[in-house]
Amino acid sequence: MLLVAFGLLLAFSPDSLPTLFRGMGVLFAASGLGLGFLAGRARIGDARFRRAAIALALAIVIVLALFALYSRGPIWLLMMILTMVGAVLMMRPSAQEWFDQSETQEESQ
Repeated sequence: MLLVAFGLLLAFSPDSLPTLFRGMGVLFAASGLGLGFLAGRARIGDARFRRAAIALALAIVIVLALFALYSRGPIWLLMMILTMVGAVLMMRPSAQEWFDQSETQEESQ
């Protein structure tokens, strides 16, 4: 939610921002929406979407780290940390068991 909100804020800011910042705002908003979609599908129990969400989250973390260094904005570091924590929590063994359980239920049906 923060990624989408701050991305839209950056993209549609009334101040005269460089085009790079506006473009990054659009990129952050789109990637936040994509991550939300993938996480929602992963929550249903599909392991493919979980792996895709983790990959997208790690790519977002890299882009956020570079943008935070370039813009010197500490709020981007907060979003980077929250995204990393979400990706790590989806890789935990308890989460793996939950996904494995839902896959075996789908195969038995």
